[in-house]
Amino acid sequence: MKKEAESDHAELERYGEILSTVFLQRCDLYARQLDDGSYICIKKPLLPINLIAHLKGDITLGAYVLDQGSRARYIVFDADDESGLGKLSWMARRLAMQGAGSYLEHSRRGGHLWLFLESQIPGEDAREFGLGLATTYGLEGIELFPKQNHLQGGPGSLVRLPFGIHQRTGQRYGFYDANGQQLASRLSEQIIQLSTPQTIPTTLFAAYRSLIPIPSIPSPNTDFEPTESRNGTLSERVKGSVSVFDFVARYVKLSSNGRGFCPFHDDQQMSFSVNIEQNYWHCFSGCGGGSIIDFWMKWQDCDFITAVKELAAALLK
Repeated sequence: MKKEAESDHAELERYGEILSTVFLQRCDLYARQLDDGSYICIKKPLLPINLIAHLKGDITLGAYVLDQGSRARYIVFDADDESGLGKLSWMARRLAMQGAGSYLEHSRRGGHLWLFLESQIPGEDAREFGLGLATTYGLEGIELFPKQNHLQGGPGSLVRLPFGIHQRTGQRYGFYDANGQQLASRLSEQIIQLSTPQTIPTTLFAAYRSLIPIPSIPSPNTDFEPTESRNGTLSERVKGSVSVFDFVARYVKLSSNGRGFCPFHDDQQMSFSVNIEQNYWHCFSGCGGGSIIDFWMKWQDCDFITAVKELAAALLK
């Protein structure tokens, strides 16, 4: 009995090492899920015993998508419902026809689609690739991770680490290929298969990254009246061309009253808000706020002049 227990522990430690190598970008700290479903950052090194506890279902861990240098080695799409999961499945099949592997992880209502890159790349490049895919395959309403181009004072966005036990259902959810077939019948075999995941070819990465468009503005759904006058400074004309709600909604999933998860930090409380009446955005957790120019400066990590020029090119036809 003792030898069997030791063997089980050794196997779990092996599987935990694979999870760490494939899915974790950093081990100097880690994210742990609380009973209410939110995550806290534990500013201590991640240990093998933590990964074993995750696999046993004692705790649930999250995986930060960017490392300390704001680099990513995968992107993840997160669908909250069956409709979104269907879009991800269709995209996975199309990518498979182009020689690109992806891994669909089911969940309670939707799922995650993981796409692994050939090497670590800047978060900005990873996001451009993901946005190109989202544009091509119509993934509106589906979240893209990483959410940030660069880390700004925190560990950034995270996704639930695979192969744990779902807090609400008590189930483990495994991985499927582009045709909807399980990678393997046993989750332990799936973990082993994922130890060497198929990556996105460099040529395909470059092709989709080049498809990211100049920002397009959704149909207005507020009472904002665009400013028709050509007078005034360029920045004033930019701010007068579209409401903050309609512009930000292109990049952040917002409720009808303007609330959403802040894209500039690891937000679990929907601390991002757009004041529709007064036409500005604000993060209640300290990420700032202001006009669409202020948003674009943070989104692109650029200065005021660059932001105005880029927005003018996109918005002032």
